[in-house]
Amino acid sequence: MLLDAQALLISSYRRKQKMNNQIPENIVTGVTAMLAPYCPGLTAERLLSAIGREKQEVEVETLLTRREAAEALKVSIPTVDRCLRDGVLPKRRIRGTVRIPTKALAKLIADRH
Repeated sequence: MLLDAQALLISSYRRKQKMNNQIPENIVTGVTAMLAPYCPGLTAERLLSAIGREKQEVEVETLLTRREAAEALKVSIPTVDRCLRDGVLPKRRIRGTVRIPTKALAKLIADRH
């Protein structure tokens, strides 16, 4: 079970690394060049700063379905439902569907051992 939690955390970390919410460099360069006649001294860094999009990493919460959570915990879906109902596991509602954060699963597994 501990290996499953580690695998979930690793996949969560990899997804977070991929989704960093940055404007592509070629777009920044092109916009900077187009605005240069109107804004002398404009640099890519100043442009990104002005629009509030400095290069930064955005953490994306990885969510699992009830079935995926049950498989990770090696329990049945009704057991996951009871954990959700009793507050043992937190849930996120997205357009009527229930999702469970992977961090909560990893914490639950770590607390068991």
